[in-house]
Amino acid sequence: MLAGYRATTHWNSLQFLAAFGATAIAERVVIDRNRITGGGVTAGIDFGLQVIRELWGDQSAQLAQLTMEYDPQPPTNSGSPRTAAPELVAGARQILAGYSARQAIAVAAAAKRLR
Repeated sequence: MLAGYRATTHWNSLQFLAAFGATAIAERVVIDRNRITGGGVTAGIDFGLQVIRELWGDQSAQLAQLTMEYDPQPPTNSGSPRTAAPELVAGARQILAGYSARQAIAVAAAAKRLR
């Protein structure tokens, strides 16, 4: 499904996209031909708005954004490894390590089934 496509996902899972033949791109939303992928939790809102924009135009996406009052103004600037302090990123990776290990097993199994 992603072979030969540029794609994104949560920053802690980007390394797994290669197992599915995708080129990992560290962005909130990536559109490559007929595929749209999104990363992280709040990027899911951006993803949804982009899908609305692609299907029904900019005004529809703006209306959807307004009706849900999506006006992000985070109190800190640490929502991405690009902006978070290195020690925070290291701490987050440590917290996510167990999940990442289980995810690696699941990705390997899924990729094997797809071959």
